[in-house]
Amino acid sequence: MSTAFLLIIGLAVPAATTQAQTVNQVSAQQSQPAVFTPEEAFAAYMDPDAFTVDPASIRIERIKEEEPAQTQAVRGPKAPEEDADPFVIIDQIINIGQKIWSIIEANRPVVNVTTTYAAAVPQGISHWDQLAGWKEPKGKVYGFYAKNLYGIEVISVKYQVSMTYGGNYKGKGKYLTGVTVVPLMVDVAWGYKFNMDASVPSVSNVGTSEDPVAALIANLHWQISTTMKDSQGTSVYYMQGTGAFKEIGGPFKQAFKEDAKKATEKLISPDFTGSKPIAPAGPVFVGR
Repeated sequence: MSTAFLLIIGLAVPAATTQAQTVNQVSAQQSQPAVFTPEEAFAAYMDPDAFTVDPASIRIERIKEEEPAQTQAVRGPKAPEEDADPFVIIDQIINIGQKIWSIIEANRPVVNVTTTYAAAVPQGISHWDQLAGWKEPKGKVYGFYAKNLYGIEVISVKYQVSMTYGGNYKGKGKYLTGVTVVPLMVDVAWGYKFNMDASVPSVSNVGTSEDPVAALIANLHWQISTTMKDSQGTSVYYMQGTGAFKEIGGPFKQAFKEDAKKATEKLISPDFTGSKPIAPAGPVFVGR
């Protein structure tokens, strides 16, 4: 092996690791630094345009809407039979599931949808199975694509954002469970690393105190790494216990950016939930 080649490897690989570590420190998802082989580092040095993502090429397209095949997978396992019916505050909504989780790490799907999901339910509830009236799970399938500076597609990922909605507590409220992201297909070019993480920073009640409607925003953070450059961003999804489900941010295809704009406007509109405007009131308690 030539001295020049050794010098290239000695310079390229640590530099990429340092850059990825910097991204890792500022990322809420704490993604792992990308690791590349000497062969990948040398190839990127010799042809940097082949290993640099064109930011303008990054796009997300909604492929279709469909119901997830396995209801149990997106709701999670049932609660133990001995769990007692708690004292519940129906208009105080909490997330009893995950807040941050990994979906794809270094081009490999890692999420387990039977245990990794978010749920927006009343305070006092410890499991989705303590609520009734759940609708069939629903989901939307998306394609994530990116090209290099030659215009060659280097990232092609298909994933489904799923939720189960409409659960109520003794006839009151509309809540969410099984909010997760399922990687369906991951196709990444050699010399590239792709990571995807999900987070649910908060949940809220967009209904009334007497008839709450759970809502949450799910952030899907993605990162494309080579020895030359890191590219990253976030797509944002809004969901309600009524079944409302919209994209409100990210590199979505122009065909439904207008839908995202309308959804954002409706975040502050009571018509989006079909409920009355929120009236100030104290907590509503429901006992056994």
